[in-house]
Amino acid sequence: MPDPLTTRPLPAPAADIVGYMPDLLRLARILMRDPAAAEDLAQEVLLNVWTQIAAGAEIDDLRPYLMTSARNLARRRRRPALALPEAPEPATPPEAPGRLALREVARALSRQPRAEVKLVLRQAAGGESYADIAAAEGLPLGTVMSRLSRLRARLRAECGLPAEGPAAALLTGEDTA
Repeated sequence: MPDPLTTRPLPAPAADIVGYMPDLLRLARILMRDPAAAEDLAQEVLLNVWTQIAAGAEIDDLRPYLMTSARNLARRRRRPALALPEAPEPATPPEAPGRLALREVARALSRQPRAEVKLVLRQAAGGESYADIAAAEGLPLGTVMSRLSRLRARLRAECGLPAEGPAAALLTGEDTA
């Protein structure tokens, strides 16, 4: 069955519903304590009740119905909100930014030479020293150091990371504490 409100325009507001606007607005100002929010509340109540009347709702006494509708709508709108300084800190830091950063670094790593990625993964994931990596890979220590340095520089540039600070410490494997 088609919705009667979408198939025909709403009728002009009845004179009695418009006549209650000053009383409704006065109550809305008391409930909301903000003139703009009070006007919004009053208009929303009028629209809701007017829509109900247009849909065929039988309302015996319009004034109390409007006032009760305003109180109920104001009660639903009012949610106790803490000021930002009073809001509790989250128990754990949000994970999303870190996951997005890791995904970006993983994509950047996938575009790098495999031999260099292998070196940085040994250092970052395995915690191996430059000397241990050089011995295991059969490379001179200077070669390992220069390859890792060049790879980190490319990753910083590709991911838009600063050369200094905590983000650089993640790439270098240095402890920030």
